[in-house]
Amino acid sequence: MSKTLIPLHYAIVKHFMDGQEDCAAGVVDALKPDYGDYKMLTLKDVEEALATAKENGILDETRCDLDSNDELVIYYRVTDFGKDMIGRYI
Repeated sequence: MSKTLIPLHYAIVKHFMDGQEDCAAGVVDALKPDYGDYKMLTLKDVEEALATAKENGILDETRCDLDSNDELVIYYRVTDFGKDMIGRYI
């Protein structure tokens, strides 16, 4: 029997329920074992999902860094509101 997965965007925000901060690349790496075949599991699409979750109050930006290619990396952490919403609906 195959494992039933929640929709990818739900899995992205649920990834933050441990309270730790992470960036889009970290989310992609964490979800790759289960969602690796999904076309939307790309750095660009996950960055967009994280930015949307931030705008909806689910996540907060915690810090920004530059990676080895001088690309901006934004880190996020779940908000109290986000924990409540994720816990209720996902």
